[in-house]
Amino acid sequence: MISIRYKLIRYKPICYKGIQYKKGASLFGVLLTLALFSSIVLGISTWTAAQQRQGVLIYQRYQALLLAQNQFARQRLGLDCQNRIEQNHLLFQVSCQPKQVQVRFPAGELTLNIETE
Repeated sequence: MISIRYKLIRYKPICYKGIQYKKGASLFGVLLTLALFSSIVLGISTWTAAQQRQGVLIYQRYQALLLAQNQFARQRLGLDCQNRIEQNHLLFQVSCQPKQVQVRFPAGELTLNIETE
C-alpha cells in the first residue's frame, strides 16, 4: 500500500511599504470580480436590446412614412387608396382623406397632411 503525505503550506504575507498582501486570489476577490464582470455584461446586453428596439421602431416609422407618401402619389394620379398593405411581414392599415393619409402599424400610428397652395 502506498501512502502519500500531504503537507498544508501556508503562504507568508508579502509586506510592501508597511502593507501586508496575501499571495493568490481569495474567494471574496474572485466573487467580486465575477459580480463586476456579470454586471458589465448585463448592462451591455440591456443596452443592445434597447438599441435594437429603437432601431425597429425607427424602421417601422420610416416604412409608414414611405407608404403615406406613396398613397398621396396614388391620389394625385387618380388611383384608389390601398387600405391594407403588408411589407416585411408587417401589416399596415391605411386610411385616406383628400388632404390627409393615416397609416397604422404595429409600433404606432403616422398621420401625414399635405398643404397645397
